[in-house]
Amino acid sequence: CSAIFDRIASSAVGMLNEFEARHLSNLIYSFGLVERNPDIGGETLFDVSGKTAVRILQTFKPQELSNMLWAFVKVDAKNSRLFHETGGVISGMDLDSFKPQDFANIIWSFAKSGKADPELFQALGNHIVARRLNDFQPQHLSNIAWAFATAGVSHPILFKKIRDHIAGQDRLNLFNPQSLSNISWAFATAGVSHPQLFNKIGNHIAGQDRLN
Repeated sequence: CSAIFDRIASSAVGMLNEFEARHLSNLIYSFGLVERNPDIGGETLFDVSGKTAVRILQTFKPQELSNMLWAFVKVDAKNSRLFHETGGVISGMDLDSFKPQDFANIIWSFAKSGKADPELFQALGNHIVARRLNDFQPQHLSNIAWAFATAGVSHPILFKKIRDHIAGQDRLNLFNPQSLSNISWAFATAGVSHPQLFNKIGNHIAGQDRLN
């Protein structure tokens, strides 16, 4: 499998200037999924594709940006310029065109890479607050809360909306243990207290333990 991906990377590098945004994003995302970043002539695939991406960032759609950033984090490819310029591009886009997973992946990727831009986080957080959280899956909410706490970006209104949404759920069966753990950690780290939420999570986990 690794050899096949290495051959694909070697072949693709010579054609990257012909790639449209969707082609480049799909290539990068595929290598992110298998967490592979082959060396090619003294540089890595992500080094070369990152330079190409910067040149055509304005043509990327939200999901293409989301997948690309996620993949860079998955292979631990450092590219400060790409993250900085992508943040600028996102700031100028119509955020209504972003899906919940796009927000979650982008915010998570910036936080995980250590390149979080507080202004961008505030803008994305404000937009999420204005949307229906029922459209967001549990993992989306978990990743968003974790990312804000990890990046040290305060957004009390966003955290209040997330906590009220989760606390208002009849059951937490859709939340896996990792999501609940991340949410609890994020709220504690952000200094956001909500006894009802913590009790609800604690009771759910205790109930699961009894079933096991």
